[in-house]
Amino acid sequence: MNQTLIHHLVTEQDLVTPILFKPVQFKILQKLEQAKPLTHNEQRYMRGKLGKKLHAIEGILATKEPEKDLALMLNLIGSYYITGLEALKHNGYGWFYEPKIIEVINTRITGKITFQDKTVKFIRVKSLSKSEILVDTETSLHYASNDQIHKDIAFTQNKYVKTLWMQMYGRYGKIFSTLDLPIPEEETDFTRYGM
Repeated sequence: MNQTLIHHLVTEQDLVTPILFKPVQFKILQKLEQAKPLTHNEQRYMRGKLGKKLHAIEGILATKEPEKDLALMLNLIGSYYITGLEALKHNGYGWFYEPKIIEVINTRITGKITFQDKTVKFIRVKSLSKSEILVDTETSLHYASNDQIHKDIAFTQNKYVKTLWMQMYGRYGKIFSTLDLPIPEEETDFTRYGM
């Protein structure tokens, strides 16, 4: 049991006693804070609803930083990096959308899982040695550079990322990417507008 959590709950008696914990449950918390032994009946409370409440509060407090949970999960699979819309957003070019799919290029697994209301899509490749990867210093997540995102479209087959990438490249040019790609001219069909 997290001792700092118990100490914080005991110090906030006025807030938690009538709402979260019954007076009997609160006395058990006080005993736990003072490291006093619990009776058999009090231990039964800890295995019951009181224990469940404490685990629920711990879980809520632990999920304040979902990026660290994602980093922990991705670091378990070894070498990886995040590409696609999530990488574009991280690189500063995604202020107008919220990605629902996180595309992860890795060398071990293939498949999809749901993680915190987002779909994490794992795409397996043979090697990541020639990939351009940026590491976020705060979360320690690995992201693809803008040039690498364009190269990864061959693996991800995500046409929306390709369209968005080309729009960003056409708009920002060499600031966005060091690749030398022709920018396709968009022909405007004026008959659609009544001309």
